[in-house]
Amino acid sequence: MTAIVYTTNSGSTERYAKMLGETTGCSVYELSGGDVPENSEIVYFGWVMAGDIQGLSEARKRFGSLKAVVAVGMMPSESSKKETAEKNAVTEPFFYLPGAFNLKKLRGMYKMIMSMMLRVMKGKVKESGDADDKRALELFENGFDSVKEENLAPVIEFLQQ
Repeated sequence: MTAIVYTTNSGSTERYAKMLGETTGCSVYELSGGDVPENSEIVYFGWVMAGDIQGLSEARKRFGSLKAVVAVGMMPSESSKKETAEKNAVTEPFFYLPGAFNLKKLRGMYKMIMSMMLRVMKGKVKESGDADDKRALELFENGFDSVKEENLAPVIEFLQQ
């Protein structure tokens, strides 16, 4: 039996995990709770902060091997996917999905860090005037939501093999 286990901060990772559960019929559990049935094959979903997949080391300790790892980050690219996989020593099948961002939903340390990053970005845009930097700043200031069921297609295809 395949089980989906996740860790979330602002809800994007949880939304993806539950979407996948609905689509595949797999049971979904939060890493910090829920009794995952023994001998389940685990597809782990974790959110990314500074290249670290949150909860991944705990999931590996708790479940041993994982069937797949799904990371959810702000703006994944092929290079960030590779860097994230390497930084987290991911040897399992690996998927990196775009998440959402809303500074107003963040709390504590994460809000403080991202607020500082926003100030840095504003300075960079003021200096460079670069169109890509301006777009990134706009996304940070206004937030965005890229969580869509269609983004799960590669994960679903993998699970159906």
